[in-house]
Amino acid sequence: MRGELVHTSLPRGLDGGTGFVVAGCTGGMPRTLAASMADLSGLPEAWPGASDWDRTLRATRPIEWRGELAWVASVIRPCGLDHTGRGNRIAHHRLLDASETRTCDPVSMLLDHERWMAAWKGEPRELDAEPVTRSMPGHAGAAETWKRTFGDAGVAAEMLEHAYRSGVGAWIVVPSGTDRLAMLHELAGLLPHENRWKRGWSTRPLRPVAVPAPVIAVVDEREPLVCAAPANAAWILVPRIGQRAAASDALLQRAREGQGPSAAPAGSAPTGSVAWQPPVRLSAPGLEAPDQPERPGRTVQVSGSSTPAAVPPIRVELEPAPRSGGRMLAWLAAAAIAAMLILWRVLA
Repeated sequence: MRGELVHTSLPRGLDGGTGFVVAGCTGGMPRTLAASMADLSGLPEAWPGASDWDRTLRATRPIEWRGELAWVASVIRPCGLDHTGRGNRIAHHRLLDASETRTCDPVSMLLDHERWMAAWKGEPRELDAEPVTRSMPGHAGAAETWKRTFGDAGVAAEMLEHAYRSGVGAWIVVPSGTDRLAMLHELAGLLPHENRWKRGWSTRPLRPVAVPAPVIAVVDEREPLVCAAPANAAWILVPRIGQRAAASDALLQRAREGQGPSAAPAGSAPTGSVAWQPPVRLSAPGLEAPDQPERPGRTVQVSGSSTPAAVPPIRVELEPAPRSGGRMLAWLAAAAIAAMLILWRVLA
């Protein structure tokens, strides 16, 4: 199904409550589905002096719904002060149906700025699920932003292959002031269309999540979550500057020359013939020994080998894959029953 949900701070939400609440959602959306989408509405703390653009999180992420993965595209941004005078943010989510994932590139949807609310106006209300009315084929040229930043567009290919080998996604750390959304667009555009929806994409760091659909994030080197992570955390990739990249020939060619991937969105003409298959999934890609400078530490290098050596284990507790609201309610109900039984025995 297609759906839309907006989450922000209001005196009263669509279903009651105050503070950060659902301001609007598609009519008839099941409560458990709405709860799963609302759970994606957090905005990580940014570094001091970060602009609203820097603080905005743009992401596509999976949720579990009725035993299957469903894709949610989100733009979460600061939006001034709320009714109490405290800082506010607005999270605008779109649940995509199968026709949209077949015809639209995930990052191109995030770039369609007119589609995303910057502030909530009026009372809480039901929303119409606005369909995507046109194909969004994604980036088709060379990875020029990566070339300007690192001296070789092939760095995008190397980072993508390392990230694909991880079972928990990756944070690709880039210099401050870089257009992260453009870099993410070029990164997703390297893949055949069907492979772009096998990973989530983000412009801010999201906690590493286990399979089935990890998130690849292009993040600023000043991010607090990056700076606080272990210096040799295996899911953090810090590209080399000024060195030739190492990746499969097909993907390097795609990044440097801009040939189209082997499969285009349905209804659009193919733009090239470069074939690429995801590398065999290994343990998370390794970084050089942790005697390098700490975060942001752009001199830390990703292994240039196409087959990473043994790496230290990931040193944070991984978040579980997103669960459906139904499972969450079941767990809460079980906990409540257990608490009532304990209280009954104490009182008896």
